[in-house]
Amino acid sequence: MGFNIGGLGDKIQGVVGSLKEGRAYELLQKLPLDKLPVEQLLQKLPLEQLLSSSFLQKFTPFESLKDLLQKGGFSAGSAEEIKSLPSDQLDEHVAKTTSFGSLKDMLIKAAEFYSQRK
Repeated sequence: MGFNIGGLGDKIQGVVGSLKEGRAYELLQKLPLDKLPVEQLLQKLPLEQLLSSSFLQKFTPFESLKDLLQKGGFSAGSAEEIKSLPSDQLDEHVAKTTSFGSLKDMLIKAAEFYSQRK
C-alpha cells in the first residue's frame, strides 16, 4: 500500500522510474522537494549530480562533497554514504558552515542549480 499523503506517494512512484532511467532532470521537475522529509530526499535524489563540485564551490566554502563531509568530521566520502549519516548532525554542520539553514535547504538549492544548467 505505502504512503499517499495528498497524492504525494503516487507522484513519487511515477517519477522513481525516471530516476532509474537516468532522467534526473525530469525527476526534479516533478518531485515536490519542499514537501518531502530530508531522509526521502536523500534516498530519491541523484546526490552525486546535485552536490557537484561546481555547486559546492559556488554556494559554499567547500571545494567538493568530500571536503564538506571531512570538515564536518564525517567519515563518508561520497554522496551515497551521506544516506547513512545522522541528518541532524548534517543539518547542524551545513547551518554552521554555509548560508543554508539545513541540509534540506541546500539540497533544494542544488536541485534548482542543477535544473537551470540542463
